[in-house]
Amino acid sequence: MNDIKRRMNGVEAQVRQLLGDINLPYKPFRKELYTVKELMHGYSPRNPNGSRDSIIARHYKHQGGQAPRRTLDAMAQRIHDNSIDRALIRFVLNRRHRRRRKIVGIMGGHSASRKDSNYVKVARIARELTANSYCIVSGGGPGIMEAANLGAYMAAFPRGELQNALEILAKFPDYGKTRNSRANYIKAAKQVLERYPHGRESLAIPTWGYSDEPISQFPSAIGKYFANSIREDGLVGIGIFGLIFAPGSSGTMQEIFQDAAQNSYWSFHLRSPMVLLDSSFYRANPSIYDVLLSRANKDGYADLVSLQDDPDEVVKFIIAHQPQRRHRRRPKSLHTSPWVQLNLGTVSLLRSRTNTGLRRTGA
Repeated sequence: MNDIKRRMNGVEAQVRQLLGDINLPYKPFRKELYTVKELMHGYSPRNPNGSRDSIIARHYKHQGGQAPRRTLDAMAQRIHDNSIDRALIRFVLNRRHRRRRKIVGIMGGHSASRKDSNYVKVARIARELTANSYCIVSGGGPGIMEAANLGAYMAAFPRGELQNALEILAKFPDYGKTRNSRANYIKAAKQVLERYPHGRESLAIPTWGYSDEPISQFPSAIGKYFANSIREDGLVGIGIFGLIFAPGSSGTMQEIFQDAAQNSYWSFHLRSPMVLLDSSFYRANPSIYDVLLSRANKDGYADLVSLQDDPDEVVKFIIAHQPQRRHRRRPKSLHTSPWVQLNLGTVSLLRSRTNTGLRRTGA
């Protein structure tokens, strides 16, 4: 056994040396999640492409994106994303404070304006959930994703201050396509951070697969992936205390029914609450809510599905509906079932040769 361990250590050392020789703009073997400060390093309004985030994105696209041309780049990306997996586990477990984080995910359109009523509602929902000891996770981009991290951040301040922050951001409501509009969009976020330092924590899980999207300026931790499939699976799977879906396009629809499938099949022996925000959107013809509720009725989790317009009702629903566990015996061997238990025995990391990422499970 010791001989095998020595050989494995030797192989890892060789891989580290090989990857060190190709001058990557990122560290494949990282131990921590990213921060906004780290990814924005080098940014300026005159040189927005100078940020570390942009440099990594350009390298990713130049090397072939999801299918890197060079074997070493493919290896580096996979190792990097595995490192993010492990860092997310540590974030959820939160062993330093001996208090596992109760993660609630908020999904929705990346193009939503800062003046959009659902942007405002999501910010309020995220603030109240954070104030009630939940930890918000978003996709880490603009629109509804930014609103989620903003609301969580502003939970450190009195309720009225969130409105002030929203008014600052509303001066530059859209990211746009010009350098000037994009610079002003980020400038407004930085003004909020300067006026309200030391906000509450939240998590973002974006991807370099959407390299043109800016990262949200408000999360305290960022698990950014190269492989969007792994990122998407983790983003839906990690929100075991509930997922809230504001209006969005095809990506949001995918997330809704991906979550529904996990609830229907008791994927990893767990079901979590689902809230659709904005009845006019989700009851439009064809009604996404009706399709979801029909499936939930057939499969026995309709009590976990809700359609709401009022932010306060969304918060009440999440608090009142805890994840439901399907009790089964623990797997006898971590070698045959490599799960790392997270969050009150209801979340696990499921790793396989074909699919790597955070998925939900129960003890």
